[in-house]
Amino acid sequence: MKVLMLMLSDNPGIGGLEKHTQELASAIAKQGHSVSLAAAPQHLEKIEGVTCHAVNARRSRNSITLLVEILRVIREGNYQVLHAQGTKAAFVVQRLAPFIKKHVRVASIHGFKSRYPKAVAFHQLIAVSKALANDINQAEVTVVYNGTSVAKQGPAKPSQAVVNPVWLAVGRLAPVKRFDFLIETFRFCSGTLLIAGEGPEQQRLQALIESTGQTDKIQLLGFRTDIPSLMSAADGVVISSEREGFSYVCAEALLLGKPVISTDVPIANEVLPKDHIYQGDEAAEFARLLQQDLTAATANQAGARAFAKEKLSLSAMADNTVEVYQKASETLALERSKK
Repeated sequence: MKVLMLMLSDNPGIGGLEKHTQELASAIAKQGHSVSLAAAPQHLEKIEGVTCHAVNARRSRNSITLLVEILRVIREGNYQVLHAQGTKAAFVVQRLAPFIKKHVRVASIHGFKSRYPKAVAFHQLIAVSKALANDINQAEVTVVYNGTSVAKQGPAKPSQAVVNPVWLAVGRLAPVKRFDFLIETFRFCSGTLLIAGEGPEQQRLQALIESTGQTDKIQLLGFRTDIPSLMSAADGVVISSEREGFSYVCAEALLLGKPVISTDVPIANEVLPKDHIYQGDEAAEFARLLQQDLTAATANQAGARAFAKEKLSLSAMADNTVEVYQKASETLALERSKK
């Protein structure tokens, strides 16, 4: 099968969408398929077995020059499957649909939006969680969970003294992650909170830590490349996000055998026990979940860890995605036979 993945993120770094696309492209290529990726230059480095096409992703989804360039890449490559990653790429493929009728068209949606691409422009839509599939609420939506690979590493040594239990939170320091709520929550908790990530909220969050008198309890670690080591050193992982399409942090923590306490976001709310999910805005109530016995919490999440091992691996993600391609190919063949 000859596949072109299209990702039009203009992020300067590698976030969840970029990580997913790179890993999926490589995993499908390892299965023996021919895979190309058209994306911004900064997202094309070191992708094993994948042919890369650099695209200026800073342009609007409605840019005529962008549409013409993507159409040229598609026609020159003689691809069987076009797989748009993210809503921007999906809307571009939707605009081009009348000119690429002979191609199988698939789009992966990674986050909640006020408006989604139209399913009629594609042979299959992929949602990365059940909650997201329900929100899309269109025909021909298949759930394929993001897979990941987490190599167990030795625990990272803290840069300063910590008090157990040690909780780790990971993510971009942006409002949607609600780290301000987590900092308020930790006023009612014992132990240490480590927050790994960088972003526009860093100064405000540091000021909140200081104003709540928690400089000895909470550390902003900044950008880190050793998240598995940090998780290995932590006693538990906490997710405080307002919304997520799919939480890589939850998946990685489960694969490393760490207990997870989370707000009501996918994929945590699909696999964790209900009493490990917090719904609400009361810091003291969220803190109660973080104060439970972690040995018991770990035991109660055995089913979630088994699910992660079976469903959240790179090979499972690649297998399930190729199944979607095959189903979409059958849909296209049926369409063409009726003409």
